[in-house]
Amino acid sequence: MPPTRRAYLTTLGTAAAVGLAGCAGSSGAGETSHSCELSDRDPVAELPQPTRGDDDATVTVDLFEDFACPGCATFALEDFGQLVDEYAGEDVRFRRFDFLVVNSDWNEPVANAARSVQDALGDGAFFEFADAAYENQSDYSWQLIGDLAEGVDADPCRVLSDADGRTYEGVIQADQTEGESRGVPGTPAAFVDGQLLEGAASYERVSSAIDDAL
Repeated sequence: MPPTRRAYLTTLGTAAAVGLAGCAGSSGAGETSHSCELSDRDPVAELPQPTRGDDDATVTVDLFEDFACPGCATFALEDFGQLVDEYAGEDVRFRRFDFLVVNSDWNEPVANAARSVQDALGDGAFFEFADAAYENQSDYSWQLIGDLAEGVDADPCRVLSDADGRTYEGVIQADQTEGESRGVPGTPAAFVDGQLLEGAASYERVSSAIDDAL
């Protein structure tokens, strides 16, 4: 039986404290073909949610995902693109939140890496990196994180430094707290105009709720 979400969050908080106090590269992030000399970057506490669609759109869809969640990979790779193509724009915006529920060594580093890409290159690059990460979910490694960063034209050494040093831990924890306060039961989860949809997020559930809201 997998650990409860509460137990995992306790572990996550402890790991974050250790990561912030430790030396960058201690986990092996510096031992890749990218030959990075990792740096300790200042923590970032605030960063907007990665968004598709206009900020002043009539309908807001909030998505809570975990980079180690297989269901999130399926939703991101099979459903989200279609939803964006059909709805994102002046009427609908999609916002993505990190909500770590899987007991994994990699969801937190990958989430930090994705936020590093977003911070440096914007939301488009974030979603490009996220899709590539989900496509390689079973093969996460420090080498892969650097390769994926390079694949979206991000600096792999900066991204590896941020992933290893948990630079965006405050941002991710803020998302986590937001999800807890909203009663997110698991991932992928979707809210349409603040209303939690029943069941895991899917094209059918989200599109139907958007149609009802428009």
